[in-house]
Amino acid sequence: MVGNFVAGLSSMRNVSVRLSAHNQIEVRVGNESRTGETYYLGLQSDHHAEPCGPVTGTLKLVTEWIRLLSELRDGEQVFLPFDFSDEYTRWLTLTRDARDVSVVFGWANIEGWAIPPSDFSQYAHELPEFVPDEPFYSQSFYLPAVLSDLRHCRAVLEAMAVHEQIS
Repeated sequence: MVGNFVAGLSSMRNVSVRLSAHNQIEVRVGNESRTGETYYLGLQSDHHAEPCGPVTGTLKLVTEWIRLLSELRDGEQVFLPFDFSDEYTRWLTLTRDARDVSVVFGWANIEGWAIPPSDFSQYAHELPEFVPDEPFYSQSFYLPAVLSDLRHCRAVLEAMAVHEQIS
């Protein structure tokens, strides 16, 4: 039910992050969307942390996105992961220009298991071998609106995470 609710609202938002019925991350930015794997998203590289489910892992990921975007200064670029596969990861890169951000989808040869969702700061501002998707397509959005969209997604994921922890 919550997934259908998010799907209905996503048409009103420029940016949305949700989980599919198969626990894949669905990221939509403007008129582009991509799907990512979540298997490694729930695993933590910190041996003291407990593994978490896809919803909680996605919640941590979106929370970290919001933190990094809130700190982004004019002219800076940030990389945000969303697909955690065996041999590569997929990313959004956002570059701030005054109150706007330009967004591009791409990928890098970094394995999904190597990146914890709640702290990927080692790659956030410098991602070796980032390759934009082809054909290259950049979209620009008002940064406060992007942050608002992501906060909405986080609120929905928080509600879903409560259910995931009970199950």
